Amino acid sequence: MKRILTVFLCVITAWFSLAVSACGGGDNEALTVCMPDGAPALSTAKFMAEDTGFGRNVEYRVVGSSEIASCVTGIDEDKNADICVLPLNTASKLLGDGTKYKMLGTVTHGNLFIVAGADAQELTCDNFAEEITGKKVGVVNLPSFPGAVFKLLLSDYGVSDKVTLSPVAATEVSGTGGGYDYFVIPEPAASVRVGNAKLNLKIAGSLQSLYGEQGYPQAVLVAKTSLVENNGEFISKFMEEIASVDGWLADGETSASTIISAITAHYPDPENTAPTFNEKNLTKTVIANCAVKFTYCKTDKDKIVEFLRKLKAAGDSSATEVSESFFYLG
Repeated sequence: MKRILTVFLCVITAWFSLAVSACGGGDNEALTVCMPDGAPALSTAKFMAEDTGFGRNVEYRVVGSSEIASCVTGIDEDKNADICVLPLNTASKLLGDGTKYKMLGTVTHGNLFIVAGADAQELTCDNFAEEITGKKVGVVNLPSFPGAVFKLLLSDYGVSDKVTLSPVAATEVSGTGGGYDYFVIPEPAASVRVGNAKLNLKIAGSLQSLYGEQGYPQAVLVAKTSLVENNGEFISKFMEEIASVDGWLADGETSASTIISAITAHYPDPENTAPTFNEKNLTKTVIANCAVKFTYCKTDKDKIVEFLRKLKAAGDSSATEVSESFFYLG
């Protein structure tokens, strides 16, 4: 009898262990969602404002752009983000084999603009090649993504060797002198500079419009492969809800203070962090210019592959070809 009871208890213990394992450690196991400050953080601001967990214990973290790569590459993989928003080129280089993370979709589609003196010619798809030829262009973050995208456009329009590019800081962008014909600068810095009447600037073009196809994939959403494979219902719900965030951001009832408070409340060290957004620069125009809109890999995969190919050809050392298994097509 004692032996039968022992066997019975062993079976029950084994069954319980398997049940917990099948649930990925249980629904109360904390999941971390990380994103860099700025436009990418807008993509999950609604979740942070409403403390949305989708039935799980979800912790949101907003880090500096220079720290986001470490959120998916730590030596202790258990401490890496379960879900992360990061630049497409960075994701392709670090995670493109699809082994540890899968790409779920794109969350922002470009926030880069061309500004110039108030009297400068506006740049469109029809006149870009002609107007930009022979010009000197200052590019904020020339060695990284903004510079690579602008070089990509110069290549697409056949004028790669006909434009002089120079790195500049956002504080140097001005229409009152300096020898530059145009500048490439991201939001919200673009609107801040243009909004200063003393600088005599205007928005003269959009890299998104010049690229076409409603912009290009800039920040993307990835999730641990183990999470995707073992918690498909959670992943589906997360994607479904993030697809509605753009509407919440644009809603007149959603104030700048609500969005900013949600983001800053999730800084690891809020007292020593300088926020990207404040109530002066986070206007509805700036939000629209950050192009926050979730699109699924299953619809955008070919566009993503093509954009990475073009980025790499334009000299972006981070842009890397990715494997088919990198894309979650569910």
